[in-house]
Amino acid sequence: MSLKAIELQVALPRTQDAGKIQEQLSQRSQQIHDHQAAQVEREQVKKRTQVSQNERSEESKLSKKKDNQNSSEQRQRNRKKEKVREQKEKHPYKGNSIDIEG
Repeated sequence: MSLKAIELQVALPRTQDAGKIQEQLSQRSQQIHDHQAAQVEREQVKKRTQVSQNERSEESKLSKKKDNQNSSEQRQRNRKKEKVREQKEKHPYKGNSIDIEG
């Protein structure tokens, strides 16, 4: 199969175009690979920081739980003190009930 001069004029630019297209495809696959590698790296960094954030939140939950326990104990103490005060403050001869019928 012999090529004529006119056919060579068309064939040579086509081979250059094919070479450019092949190069672009290989670069595109390399770019996709680089993009995926960067995304994996970002996810790993996020996971590393997320663990430390979870530890901090657990510590804060524990401290809040302790604060809640302390505050509930203080409330109970205050209630007991109020009951003792009420018992001491009762009038010695006044009654506890009110006669509404009159």
